[in-house]
Amino acid sequence: MTDLRSSKLQAFSSASIPKLVLMFSVPAIISMCVNAFYNIVDRYFVGQGVGALGIAGITLCFPIMLFIMAMSMIVGVGGNTLFAIRLGEKKYHQASIILNNSLVLLIMMALGAFAFGELFMEPLLRLFGASDQTLPVASSYMRIILLGAVFQTIAPGMNHFIRSMGHPKTAMFRDIVGALTNVFLDWLFIIQFHWGIEGAAWATLISQLTSSLLILQFFVKKSTPVKINRRHLRLQFPYVRKIYILGFPPAVMQICNSLMNAILAWSLASYGNKSLQGTDVMTGGDIAISAFGIINSIVSIAVLPLIGFVHGTQPILGYNYGAKLYDRVRGTVKFAYIYSLAFMLIAWILLQWKAEIFVSPFAPGDTYMQSVSAWGMRIFTKAFLFVPLGMIAGNFFQGTGKAGISMFLNACRQVILLIPFLIIMPRFFDLQGVFMAQPLADIGSGIIGILLLRWQFKKMQ
Repeated sequence: MTDLRSSKLQAFSSASIPKLVLMFSVPAIISMCVNAFYNIVDRYFVGQGVGALGIAGITLCFPIMLFIMAMSMIVGVGGNTLFAIRLGEKKYHQASIILNNSLVLLIMMALGAFAFGELFMEPLLRLFGASDQTLPVASSYMRIILLGAVFQTIAPGMNHFIRSMGHPKTAMFRDIVGALTNVFLDWLFIIQFHWGIEGAAWATLISQLTSSLLILQFFVKKSTPVKINRRHLRLQFPYVRKIYILGFPPAVMQICNSLMNAILAWSLASYGNKSLQGTDVMTGGDIAISAFGIINSIVSIAVLPLIGFVHGTQPILGYNYGAKLYDRVRGTVKFAYIYSLAFMLIAWILLQWKAEIFVSPFAPGDTYMQSVSAWGMRIFTKAFLFVPLGMIAGNFFQGTGKAGISMFLNACRQVILLIPFLIIMPRFFDLQGVFMAQPLADIGSGIIGILLLRWQFKKMQ
């Protein structure tokens, strides 16, 4: 095996914290920005080529797609956390077993998600609030997406390991190639070939295949410190168990996000029919679902770069925690808070001030859809400044191997607080209450995250 005592790994324990965080976070931020740009352009082309009905159909598929993403996160984040800690402890043989077992688990999880989605797709879409108008659109999109479930798990799951081996720019490049491929194919399939919603699905599948092939190619190069090794592909239960224990907490956020989006779609359909006037093509619920799809795409511009910044600190936290350099762990967390709060303040001002400008490209000529989307976005982003408080705290506990606390924090935002708010608030405020639930959950989870982080810093000597 290639000697891992390289300058790239030694930098984890010796380079200045601001320089190190930026070195790993900037590529991750760029990757997330590219993905955010892809989400925006994807919805833009669907809005232009299919219309609001297409955006509503894709939005109804979110819970299923988030469930597949959660399967990837369980293995990708859990395996990578253990992998980074073992690198810090200089246990390189174990690191190789962890990486190879993670690849096998990612493929197995994807196959399970494919089977589940094919069996229960239409009943689930109906449960999420699909109408007679949106069900055919959502089903056509989801059937193609499920064909590429393996690529949806391998690409994000294995890219974590590339970053932890000291190659954040390499991971960034593979994200960028996949996202730009998706944007080009969206334009080609939807605008030029007029394939409609199926064109958007095929563009996504092919781009994920491209990213997966590039990522796997990295792990067979001679210069790669830890490679794909046939001898280590056989699953070993002690490592599998630890991967799932560490990976479940961040995946709880995605699993619960899937559940939350299902409840959200149902609430939007129900209270949208009560609060909004329908059209000949779409019901009031369809309009509310489409508006949320637009809001979600725009909000991702702010949230995905923040996630990239936070994830960029994880290998630094894992390595220094494994090496017992606790002052560097604390310094990394404090640096992350300062920059993430400044970024979210700028995003909050722009989204509150110019909401109409951001939503108009997704519903050209539809002033009613634009007004509903701008109104909902201002409510949905009220508590943006609290988002990094809980996110960074959860990432700290995840990166240092404290699975239980990380799981609790993730559950606070997406289950313990958000789902009750989604059920209770609309009873008093109708559709406005649906959009109010997220900011209230962000405030509560942010406060809890700060309190737990302060408690842990006092204990960590």
